[in-house]
Amino acid sequence: MKYHLARGEEQLGTFNDLDVSAGLREGRFKSTDLCWAEGMPEWQTLGVHLQELNPEASVPPTAEPPAISALRAEVRLDRVFRLELASRGQRFAAKLIDFILLIVPLWVILSMFFDPAFVAETQKLQNDPTAMMSAMQRRSEVIQKAGGMMLPLMSLMFDATLIANMVLLTMRGQTLGKLCLGIQVVRFPEGARAGFIKAVLLRSLVFAILIFAGTISLGGLGVVLLLTDVLSIFRKDRRCLHDLVSETLVTKRSR
Repeated sequence: MKYHLARGEEQLGTFNDLDVSAGLREGRFKSTDLCWAEGMPEWQTLGVHLQELNPEASVPPTAEPPAISALRAEVRLDRVFRLELASRGQRFAAKLIDFILLIVPLWVILSMFFDPAFVAETQKLQNDPTAMMSAMQRRSEVIQKAGGMMLPLMSLMFDATLIANMVLLTMRGQTLGKLCLGIQVVRFPEGARAGFIKAVLLRSLVFAILIFAGTISLGGLGVVLLLTDVLSIFRKDRRCLHDLVSETLVTKRSR
């Protein structure tokens, strides 16, 4: 029998009876994972479905000996290293590509907006938000008339890069940089697709907000957090701080 398995909103795939049994023994699947097969009226958890198939096989759970728990942890860690971790050079190059794709259009936009004359004007209007908005609106109109398509083109490039990275991270665990280098973000330790919550929300957005907020409101704390994140790549499993927070791992993507 073929089972369709899911964990929350993530589709784990289609597996036969033997794969499901082996996955439960090895810890790849959980009794709380949802399953559905042809003939079932609705999705059920694996635990409930297997108990319905064989009620006599249900036994009270027993505490796992510490030695067995330690062995399982070693097996999970070994499985991580067999996933072909992305090299530190690949991760740095991918990050550099992503940085350039975002910073170049942003730098062009800011340099067009904030010339010395406009900076001097905005400094005089710091305590007047309404006048500041009016000045920025006038400046935008002047640039659009004088600069032609450069400003909207750079804005489009910046927005397109952000959207493309979010979609790629959600669907493939890749940014444009990671796509070029052939590496991906996956769940730790099973290597499954990370999805939007882990790859985008926790790993990218939330962590970036923490660094920004720490830098603005708490002085050097954001810098310390960023430095700790960067240096964490020298761990044996090469998981940075944002990987630990989001329970992710960066591996080579099989072709």
